Amino acid sequence: MERFIEAYLEELRRQQKAENTMDAYKRDLLRLKAFLEEEHLTYEDFNEIEVSHFISYLLDHNMSRATISRHLVSIRNFYKYLRKKNKVKEAPILYFELPEIKRNLPEPLLVEEVERLLLEPDLATLKGKRDKAILEVLYGAGLKATELIELTFRDVDLSRGNLSVKGKKNKERLIPIGSFAIDSIKDYLEARVDPIVGASILFPSQRGDQMTRQGLWKILKEYAKTCGLSTNINLNTLRHSYAVHMLSGGADLTTLSLLLGHNDVKATAVYLKLVKNKKIKEVYEEAHPRA
Repeated sequence: MERFIEAYLEELRRQQKAENTMDAYKRDLLRLKAFLEEEHLTYEDFNEIEVSHFISYLLDHNMSRATISRHLVSIRNFYKYLRKKNKVKEAPILYFELPEIKRNLPEPLLVEEVERLLLEPDLATLKGKRDKAILEVLYGAGLKATELIELTFRDVDLSRGNLSVKGKKNKERLIPIGSFAIDSIKDYLEARVDPIVGASILFPSQRGDQMTRQGLWKILKEYAKTCGLSTNINLNTLRHSYAVHMLSGGADLTTLSLLLGHNDVKATAVYLKLVKNKKIKEVYEEAHPRA
């Protein structure tokens, strides 16, 4: 991707764009490159779903709405260039209206809603067993989508109840998982008929290859719909729910930050605000005679 960025910037120079404009384009595109590398995506994978994730990524870096809008315009123009040079076949960012940018607090599920979701997969089928294990691991370990779909058999230590997860810049962290996730993984692995070795993908697609983020998103949406949950569920909903429920249960912010793989505890503090808001509402409802 870097060579395409350099070629694009060279074309802008030939168009005699101002230096400050050039610098802004370069910064914006390098930020996109960093995001794609962290998520193990290529420039061809930057679809509608990933645009939303990229906006969240920029918000996590405390960027203003104006700065984020500039990033999106820079990237849209870059993809116009890639299309013109036949470097991409599809560039969804060119065809939809750029979303309104606002800092929304994450929307976690209630514990009862998570339990409903976890009961949806049909355990009489291999797919159902796989999906049940996926949901249990997402909620039991608070993983990002990319971290889950890249798990291999060797990353799982069922006897100790741990997952070895590769996060940003391939930094590994050890995450405990609970008995429900362990039992679901065991049940699923016992049902698999393909040979399982250390490098085997833990949760392959139904074709047998590595699942995509879009494939995982469809699984979540399917079960959310069948159990009557909000259509706003996304790839991070169970991760957000994990974080909020951990804090509500007494976990400290520093430990949770390590479990989530955050580089800065400030990124984790947003969940503390959700927990405080919830407790304030609960106190009000219990104490006020007209609540």
